[in-house]
Amino acid sequence: MNVAAWTEDHHLAIESRPEAEPAPGDTLVRIDAAGICGTDLHMYRGEFKPAVGAIPGHELGGVVERGGPLPAGTPVAIEPVVGCLECGPCRGGMPHRCTALKLMGISAPGGLQQRLAVRSANVYPLPAGMSPVLGSLVEPLAVAVRGVHLAELPFGSRAIVLGAGSIGLMSLLVLRKICTEVAITARYPHQRELALQLGAAAVFEPGSRDLRTWAKAHQPDAVLETVGGEADTLTEGIFNVRAGGVVVALGVFTGRPSIPAFRLVNDEVRLIGSVMYGRAGNDSEFGAAARMSADYRDELALFQTDLFPLKRANEAFDAANDKKRNTIKVAILPNE
Repeated sequence: MNVAAWTEDHHLAIESRPEAEPAPGDTLVRIDAAGICGTDLHMYRGEFKPAVGAIPGHELGGVVERGGPLPAGTPVAIEPVVGCLECGPCRGGMPHRCTALKLMGISAPGGLQQRLAVRSANVYPLPAGMSPVLGSLVEPLAVAVRGVHLAELPFGSRAIVLGAGSIGLMSLLVLRKICTEVAITARYPHQRELALQLGAAAVFEPGSRDLRTWAKAHQPDAVLETVGGEADTLTEGIFNVRAGGVVVALGVFTGRPSIPAFRLVNDEVRLIGSVMYGRAGNDSEFGAAARMSADYRDELALFQTDLFPLKRANEAFDAANDKKRNTIKVAILPNE
C-alpha cells in the first residue's frame, strides 16, 4: 500500500509498504481523509524534528474494513491517543496523560497511509449522514470540546477565543451552545468571514485595543487561547478575562511566553492547560465530539477548504502552511 513518510529534510516521500494486519482487538480501517494540524506544520517547518520514515496524520476519518465490533463499511473517526491501559491515568479514563503515551502520527504510525490497524476502542462510528472525510474533523472538534469542558462555563456566559485557526473556530462552535456572546481574534480576512458565519458576536485583530474595550464592557468569563507558537496570547488572555475568570491554553507554544503574575494573582484568574481530550465523568470527550459532529455538519463542511490526494502530500502541507491562500483545514485523501 502507499504511505507518505517523513524524510531527512522534514518533507514527505511517497513509499510502498506492506499492508497493515489487524492484531486481536484491532480494527482495520481504510483511511479516507487525514487532516493537517498545527503540530504537523511545526514538523514540516523543522521546528519539531520528526523521525525519518515515520508516518504522520492524526486527524483521521475512514471506513471499517474488518476486525472489531463495528460492521464492515461503517464510517468512523479514529481517536489517535494510544495509552498503555495500565497506568493510573489510563485506568482513570485519561489516556492522554499516560506515562507511556503514544500518539498516532507523532510517536506511533499515523494515517497518511491507505489502511491503518488500530485498537478497536479508538474507533468511533460517525452519526448518520456524516462522511468519513468530514469525520477527520472530529479530532480537532474533540480538542475544542475538552477546552470548553475545562472552562466549566454555565449557560449564559461570555467568552473570548484567541486565534481563528481550526481549533479556535471549533472552540467558537462549541462555546456558541453555552454562551450568549463569543468574541474571537482573527489575523486573516477569510478567518474573520468564517468566524462571523459561525456566529461570533465580534471579531478583532489580535492584540487590538477594540478587543480590550469589548472585554471591559462584557466581562468575559473565559478566554480560550488557541494560538501558541511565539505569541504573547497568555498575557492577552489574562488581561481580557474578568476577575475570577479562567484562561484555557490550547495552543502549542514553541517559545516561553511571559505571564502577568500580578494580575493572575490579584484578580484570581485561573490558568489551565488543555491537551487533546480525556473523559468528562464516564463519557469520552472524543466520543462526545463524534456524536456532536452531526449537529455541526453544515458548519464543518465550511472548514475543509482544500483536499489533496496522497501523491500531492507536500503540496497539501505547503497549502496548509500558507494562510494567505485562504485555507482553514487542509486534508489529504490517502486512497485517491
